[in-house]
Amino acid sequence: MRPARRTLVAVAVAVLLTAGAALFTVHLTADDGPTRAGVIAAIKRDPRTADVPDAATDCLADWYLTYASAEQIDALEKSRPAPPGEQSEEASTAVLECLKEAT
Repeated sequence: MRPARRTLVAVAVAVLLTAGAALFTVHLTADDGPTRAGVIAAIKRDPRTADVPDAATDCLADWYLTYASAEQIDALEKSRPAPPGEQSEEASTAVLECLKEAT
């Protein structure tokens, strides 16, 4: 695995495990749940993922909207670590496959 890809995967996994993207003044959720634009804004504001290519950002946003629990979305919104919990194999595979395509 190339160093750039390894770095990208490590960053993405860290983001997914901590769900700690900073939102500052942008509100992530609408009245009916998270919005794609809100999730993308949160990912872009996180210093750990600020330089991630747009394709990877789109992938992560899709992952959050498909697999993240309400607690993970809440943690993302409030820039806090996600509560402990298991991630399904399907969710893990989805994000890794998407990141492979994004690099």
